[in-house]
Amino acid sequence: MKENSSINKQHNEFGRKILSSIAQVHPYVKHRLYTAETRGIIPHNMYNSTGVIDDAIIDLYEKYEGKLDDDHEIKIKIFSIVSKRLSILFKKEAFHKDTMSTSQILDGELKLLEENMEMDVNDDLSMKEDLDDISYNQPSDNKPEFLYIDAEKNIINTLEIHDSRLSISSDKRKTFNKVYNWLPLKTSNILDLFVFGKLSYDEIAQVKDVNPLEIKKTLQAVGKTFRKNLN
Repeated sequence: MKENSSINKQHNEFGRKILSSIAQVHPYVKHRLYTAETRGIIPHNMYNSTGVIDDAIIDLYEKYEGKLDDDHEIKIKIFSIVSKRLSILFKKEAFHKDTMSTSQILDGELKLLEENMEMDVNDDLSMKEDLDDISYNQPSDNKPEFLYIDAEKNIINTLEIHDSRLSISSDKRKTFNKVYNWLPLKTSNILDLFVFGKLSYDEIAQVKDVNPLEIKKTLQAVGKTFRKNLN
């Protein structure tokens, strides 16, 4: 009886620690699904953040209950599971974007800036130097999809790329969205983990299994590109 009580207590405590991380995970997943919808990678309203997170929680229980106890480790693990699940989902559903695979989409984006982009050993994108002013380099028929206003403000304030006391003109907003939608999916994922997941450089590095310095360089390069185009 005591053994069952101890197991139930451990089970409930593990669940409590998972739930304490969900509030931080949910905005990230919601935003990633939204951007995938606007890019045409997944159909609108086919997936929702609750479903993705619930599946990740099941994985977490099956693989790590009784093995993980630290709150921070549990948070990093659920972010890692969710991030991988989203990447698999986007690859699976990529045919919705003009029947192109995710790899083809990324290849097309990289051609816009192949001198400044490189793949590291873990197949994650990093930026070697400042990105070009791409707002004038995209095809004229490449109309940007707009983020919701709160998402734009969140990115702007987190990266400190524009004085939040100043309003952004309609043209600047178009430029902002061109830059964001131009980012390769793996790079925007790092940005979204930072902005919407509110993870630190070190935490993102743990989720993506890369060096924290690479995360820092990537985010600094993205910030430079936004500032160059907005200011």
